[in-house]
Amino acid sequence: MLDQSLTATRSGLTETRRALQALRAALLEDLGLVLAVRALAESVAAQTGATLTWRGPDTAQGAARVENLSPDVEQCVYRVAQESLENVSRHAGAKHLTVQLTPDKGRLTLQVSDVGRGFDLSKASTNDHRLGLSGMQERAEMIGGILQVESQLGCGTTVRLIVEESRDPGSDL
Repeated sequence: MLDQSLTATRSGLTETRRALQALRAALLEDLGLVLAVRALAESVAAQTGATLTWRGPDTAQGAARVENLSPDVEQCVYRVAQESLENVSRHAGAKHLTVQLTPDKGRLTLQVSDVGRGFDLSKASTNDHRLGLSGMQERAEMIGGILQVESQLGCGTTVRLIVEESRDPGSDL
């Protein structure tokens, strides 16, 4: 009975991974992480009228992928960028937006900063469902990453995700 349970669990895990791959963002699949995050940032800047400062790997040579990232980690970075930028669009009233995607010494850092309304972090925990902070935190934890959020009323918000580039969360299963 234990062998059957293990077989069923492994089969379910394989199916879950297959389903998650099917859910990967088309933009991420088509363009790679760097260009997909940049496209999100440009879209939000255009939608909100904010000026955008983009800092990321050079894509002029078509280098749209960051090396050594598993698809799960790429997906997480993309979704955190998406949620952060959605929060800028919905809540920040930002005049300026900075998005950075920085690979450095085996680590990748995504940072989304706005010069907008900001919010009180102590009050955000009671209304977290609205801001999506808990979802971003859960995603970061799933891939062994660190999520940092800094905000001050009237001064804007910074969301920073730090992950190890070679991290493969499914390798130990």
